[in-house]
Amino acid sequence: MKERSEKLQKPRFGREILQKRTKGERAVYVVVFILCLIYMISMIYPFLWMFVNSLKPFVDYTLDMSAGRAFAFPKTWRFENYSEVFSMIQTADGTNFFSMIFNSVWQSLVPIFVGTLTGTWFAYVMSRFRFWGRNILYGVIIFTMTVPVVGNSGAYFKLISDLGVYNSPLFSAVTAVGFGGMGFMVYYGFFKNVPQSYAEAVYIDGGGEFTVFFRIILPQAKPMIIALVINSFIGYWNDYMTPLLYLPSYSTIASGMYLVKNSLIRTGKNPLYYAGLLTTMIPVVAVFFCFSDTIMESMTIGGLKG
Repeated sequence: MKERSEKLQKPRFGREILQKRTKGERAVYVVVFILCLIYMISMIYPFLWMFVNSLKPFVDYTLDMSAGRAFAFPKTWRFENYSEVFSMIQTADGTNFFSMIFNSVWQSLVPIFVGTLTGTWFAYVMSRFRFWGRNILYGVIIFTMTVPVVGNSGAYFKLISDLGVYNSPLFSAVTAVGFGGMGFMVYYGFFKNVPQSYAEAVYIDGGGEFTVFFRIILPQAKPMIIALVINSFIGYWNDYMTPLLYLPSYSTIASGMYLVKNSLIRTGKNPLYYAGLLTTMIPVVAVFFCFSDTIMESMTIGGLKG
């Protein structure tokens, strides 16, 4: 009974926030909350609309769109759309659906692992040590980030062919080496702002650079690294152009959907297209829900003493 009475007397967190604010601050708080709620609804609305229309027969979808009933619920719930779009994806590319899923997984995880490992190491070396040619190398990295993709696509394709990794699983590992790009810039900025006192404390205890990097620096960067990994996973999973251009024998879910997209829309089978899009989103949504707290984490815990 005592614990229950304490819970009843304890004010709720949201109510406590408003009680500590002036009337003007409460009004701003409410307005901001309403704006954020409207924004959230606007982000969820397209997915709900797509889900509703993915279960419609083709004729009903066309009639509803013509009559301005875009959000009308299906008269007949056609769950077969999901199984049918799977068959169409496999027919368009000639690859088994489960093989596409497997290809999507390794084409996402391999470059993430290689890119994170080499990117963090290279950014740490560039931010911590001074050596001949460092500024030149940094300038080259910045310059390559400013060159448009269409400007180097031909030379890039020839390089991939000369390296012998075209249409090979090695392509995902070789091209993911993180010696540049936005990930390098994020890591570089973080490592550059970590106090040198961490390394000095390790040196006093007899540790070396590997101890500093793997035992001290990387654990502090863990939330940032996980957030970048998740963002990279979403990008790799949804990438359809790379498999089509450089890995034609290793089709993914994204490339399979791209191949059937035009034919589905042209023949009026939009519900199948929506069903395919929602299916390909499931892994990305699952990853986000599992690591949403890590993505939003902004607390930095220090380890210096004295």
